Amino acid sequence: MDHKSIVIICAFLLSATLIEGYAVPRGDRCWCKNFTNKLNVKAVEKLEIYPRSSTCERIEYVATIKNDSVPKCVSPDLLALKVLLSGKNRHLSHIKVIRHQ
Repeated sequence: MDHKSIVIICAFLLSATLIEGYAVPRGDRCWCKNFTNKLNVKAVEKLEIYPRSSTCERIEYVATIKNDSVPKCVSPDLLALKVLLSGKNRHLSHIKVIRHQ
């Protein structure tokens, strides 16, 4: 190798240590964009709970309604959701609550 090649390689290696990586924000990647404020608890087949993650910073509640193929995102402030999650109402014990990890 000649001296010019060695100098170019050394300059490249030294400049590579000065370059810093940084995280690129990719926006909000949550499942739920719109929330429903009404929920017929008797028609709920299952409720899925998605925890906070690196892609979404909020807990999401997705309800599957009987005879409806489209799951609905439920507002976390809804009283019916809080009653369902408390487990105190034995009439709602048939609803499967799936907590994703």
